[in-house]
Amino acid sequence: MARSEQQHSGNRRIPKQARVARFIETWLGAPLHALEVILNWILVKPTRWFWRHLDRLSYKLEGTLLRKILSHTVFPFTILLALFLGFKLVENGISSLTVLGFALIPIVFGLYCAPLERLMPYSRKWLEGGNDTAVDTIMYVSGAFWSGISGLIVSALFIVGMVEALEPYGHDLWPNHWNPIVQVFLFILIKDFFRYWFHRALHEIPALWRIHAAHHSVERLYWLNGIRAHPLEIISQALWYAIPLALVQPSAEIALVAVIMQLSIGIFQHSNIDLELGWWEYVFSIGDNHRYHHYPDKGIGDSNYGGEFIIWDILFGTFHNPRDERPHDNIGIGTAPEYPMTVAGLYIAPFMPNQKDVFRTPSASSNDEIADAPNASETSLQPAE
Repeated sequence: MARSEQQHSGNRRIPKQARVARFIETWLGAPLHALEVILNWILVKPTRWFWRHLDRLSYKLEGTLLRKILSHTVFPFTILLALFLGFKLVENGISSLTVLGFALIPIVFGLYCAPLERLMPYSRKWLEGGNDTAVDTIMYVSGAFWSGISGLIVSALFIVGMVEALEPYGHDLWPNHWNPIVQVFLFILIKDFFRYWFHRALHEIPALWRIHAAHHSVERLYWLNGIRAHPLEIISQALWYAIPLALVQPSAEIALVAVIMQLSIGIFQHSNIDLELGWWEYVFSIGDNHRYHHYPDKGIGDSNYGGEFIIWDILFGTFHNPRDERPHDNIGIGTAPEYPMTVAGLYIAPFMPNQKDVFRTPSASSNDEIADAPNASETSLQPAE
């Protein structure tokens, strides 16, 4: 793709040879493009200017005792703090204060993780990514809309009636007398079992990979883009969860704390913070586990499917985290270096019949990056046929 077009748009678009898709992206996606440009000026550029002031401090922090301490304590401290705050939010039941606190979580995580990424980056290459923050912000907000649509679809398919029929059995099965903290992690573990198989199917079934490829289109990992997902993935995931989780009916308070904990653990999947996680990586799906999952090499990338826990990957043979190495920072879809990066392009791409041909042709810069990535040229994550 021409350099002038990349600079002008800020995000890679559908290649011109896909004329129909490019036309749809250009004209029907015009409002989304405009929103990306606006967010670039009012959000991305100002915050980038601010965070760059921490870069000098990050070099001074390298090799110090303070950084060593932080690298070992940031994750467990975050988990304990999230657990404490979660139970404080629900100690008087679900209230307007609870909802407000829940709504502020993304802002809190941003203020917490963004400076740590600058001060303790795993990869300095991942510190900035064009205008991808605008795209991820739009996809985060739109995710709430698509989750609402999912609820309507669940109702239309009469799944709600089946859930209500199963719900009494769930209350009988759920160990309400157990310690609340144990209940929270048990609920996450059970939910993650279903998430593991859903996520694995997204990689192994070509039709599902089409919609999941939007998530793997990212070329850097940072705290916000873990939520990048196509609407079809959000909706199909809600349908998958509906009936099985009807049999697991903890109290609303336990469920809400569990969601807070899921977000708190999940933020360390994509965060660009260099942490010494040690044995934590054999319990949770965080850090290097997920960096390997985003490898362009299919032999490595088809691993570590767990959402919060890595236990199911260990049990079912899909765990990958060699002790004698660290992941490199060349990620993405190996055979689709021209996968679009605009919101409209990400929405359209799964419906294009000739993905391999259109997205395979690399730009010069993409070729250089792929050539530098170990094993990226041999076996790569494939766009679905």
